[in-house]
Amino acid sequence: MKNQWLTSETPNENSQQTTSSKRAGEATWRRSYDIQDPRAQVSTIYWERTTKNENALRFFDTFSKTVTRYASHIRENGKQLPISMNARAVLDALLGCMDGKTGRCDPSLDTIAKRCHLSRRTVVRQLHALRDQNIINWVRRTMKTGNAPGEGPRLQQTSNAYFIDMIKLPIEIVRTLRQKLGSKLREVNKHMEGSGPVPSRMATKAERMVKVLTGSFSTGGREERAHRRALAADSADDRLARMYGDDLDALREHQEMLNTSSGPSASAKLALYPLSRTRREKDRGR
Repeated sequence: MKNQWLTSETPNENSQQTTSSKRAGEATWRRSYDIQDPRAQVSTIYWERTTKNENALRFFDTFSKTVTRYASHIRENGKQLPISMNARAVLDALLGCMDGKTGRCDPSLDTIAKRCHLSRRTVVRQLHALRDQNIINWVRRTMKTGNAPGEGPRLQQTSNAYFIDMIKLPIEIVRTLRQKLGSKLREVNKHMEGSGPVPSRMATKAERMVKVLTGSFSTGGREERAHRRALAADSADDRLARMYGDDLDALREHQEMLNTSSGPSASAKLALYPLSRTRREKDRGR
């Protein structure tokens, strides 16, 4: 299989090579792994190896036809196929690039587009459609450029490593594969995790802003509740001190009013359960 490692591609409609030299050693896209990282080693085979790869070819053919039947099976009346013809063409292109002995599959977007005669944008869209249906997944990868510190990016984005996750495949597809391939099917319960969608800068900023606002609101609520608890735990003198602060004249008047009162007046209740607006009302009276 032709090596596609030296391409700077990632399934993103606005695909760009955006490694920052200020953050050396960090992946270009979030959750991108070096090509030697164990998390990027997702090559898996679901067939018995043979010299002529006949088991691999049979698996590819059966898998492609099963996905086509599955798309018709889950289609809702009056709606388009969830796995379109273009998506199946992209899947066939990936299967055509998959190594029959190792399961390795890392073609560039240009290679996939050329094989299925589609534009890069369409390929990106159909890759996401296939991933949404748990048909295929991929891991974004990077590779070292060899640049010294300060001479340019230390990392660059390279092609993705695509794989089929038997654990997450729809059960209808798994059952058909078992029926069609029988003992030739090699089910491997290997836990593999894809990189997920490429993070959007605007979405990330919006998420951070929401967290900041939510945190400020929750912080304000916590402070108010703590203030109320402190008032409830204080003695009567402490409550009055919180209410009037350094205004000794107002504090003295309040105490005299309490002393001359014969019953639990509103002022007495206020001394026991002061309201947060008391100081503001007094300020407005000035």
